[in-house]
Amino acid sequence: MDNGSWHLPTSNHFDCLELRSLVLNIQIHPRDKISWDTTQSNATGISTIWNSIRTIGTPPAWVDVVWHNLSIPKCAFTFWLAIKGRLLTRDRMHKFNMNTELRCILCNIDNESHRHIFVSCPYIMHIMANSSFTFSEDWSHYKNGEFLVGPVTGIRKQMGHLYAAITFFLVWKERNARLHNATNQPASMTLTLVKRMFREKLHSCHRFQREVLKNHDLLLDLY
Repeated sequence: MDNGSWHLPTSNHFDCLELRSLVLNIQIHPRDKISWDTTQSNATGISTIWNSIRTIGTPPAWVDVVWHNLSIPKCAFTFWLAIKGRLLTRDRMHKFNMNTELRCILCNIDNESHRHIFVSCPYIMHIMANSSFTFSEDWSHYKNGEFLVGPVTGIRKQMGHLYAAITFFLVWKERNARLHNATNQPASMTLTLVKRMFREKLHSCHRFQREVLKNHDLLLDLY
């Protein structure tokens, strides 16, 4: 634009000819506004456009369990994949025609699956049982976002979900370490790491610090 008028290239290239035919009849106003879906607003942005063209479905019941303001991103990511059943467990490897042993490498008792490794494996059961939270032992409950047993609400509910996410992350990490690096860390050591990571996250969380001032019993969940 030049002095309120269009100043377009004189090239006879097809794209330039088309540009001139589209633009020259458009009046230049002092201020532009973004128009989308018959509405004009200075606040129109990418999110407005995206939400108008996509189909918004019902979020799964476990969304608030995985993603909340106490979550640790790397733990939440593994937690999310586990609940969706997308980790490469040995039963999935077998379905992909991969030559692999089916026994759980953590306990060598049952075949490895998401249901086994994150619910019924003695390795994770030891970690889940040694916390101040009571967790369900039914994988279908986990798929429905029902991890905690009993009337747990507020920040303590998020703390329970954080503990579960850290446990899933470190148990899966140990499973991979045993598979690829031939390590053998006992469940008691992983439990220590879970509680350490749990405490470190909460000690650095301003919201938790504010809630502790109102309810000192929350400190009992750290040990």
